[in-house]
Amino acid sequence: MKSPFNMTPQQSDSFLPSDYISERNEARANLLTLTLFAIAMAGVVAAFFVTNGHWQSLRNRQEAINADYLAEGKKIDQLKTLESQRASNMEKAQITAALVEKLPRWAMLGEVTLRMPLAMRLDMLTLKSTRINPTPPPPPPGAKPAAPAAKSLVKNIADKGKDGKAAKDKPAERPKVEPPKFDYALTIEGTAPGNNDVADFLASLKRSPAFDKVEMTFIRDAKELGHEMRKFQITASLKDMVETRDLATSLQDLVGTRATAMNLLKESVQTPAQTKKAPQPEQTTATADEGGHP
Repeated sequence: MKSPFNMTPQQSDSFLPSDYISERNEARANLLTLTLFAIAMAGVVAAFFVTNGHWQSLRNRQEAINADYLAEGKKIDQLKTLESQRASNMEKAQITAALVEKLPRWAMLGEVTLRMPLAMRLDMLTLKSTRINPTPPPPPPGAKPAAPAAKSLVKNIADKGKDGKAAKDKPAERPKVEPPKFDYALTIEGTAPGNNDVADFLASLKRSPAFDKVEMTFIRDAKELGHEMRKFQITASLKDMVETRDLATSLQDLVGTRATAMNLLKESVQTPAQTKKAPQPEQTTATADEGGHP
């Protein structure tokens, strides 16, 4: 390397030897070069440490994010497990609720008997249940019905092997159990002394919170022990959802009305008997007076 500090003897005005001047200039050049090299190396080392620190912080952040991702992934798996358990429990609850009577039978009998007039007689009460099959979802608009696939008598062994292997690898899915749904139809047959009693009974059943689609099937004349009576048949269906509060209020009102009607009937029966028995004490008293007894 040629030193920039070297000067030719013609250019130097010093009386020092030229060799000494050359060595001094070379030493200065070397010192300057080493200083610049040390500065450059220091900059490189500093940049390395700064970059390494930056990368280390990025690695720490990445590890923290990975740890958070794994923790959230475990939470998501637990949530999926809970959702599957919830769906399974909901299916079991729906099946159990379908098997439990939504309208108690004692409440149904109370609604029927307490709404009957006192002079009416109940001959037969029939409750029939019909299971409602779920309707399949309608096909999407514009879809063509799928043609039945042709069955081949020759089976491909390779396809069979593939299907068998796939069936072994993939667990068989359990068929989804649909909760059963039932439609209950009620048939009431009875006897009443007049048409007004039947009409009142029909109107009262229509006001009941437990029945729906109340209709009169027939009404005809009949004779019992020489009295003209009316035979009738009424059909109705039980409601799917009945509010407990409405049903309790209806039964309480019916019990109060029936108790009032029974008290009035009892009073009407006792009044003629008291009217017949009332003159007897007066006659006895008069007889006693005529006989001279005190």
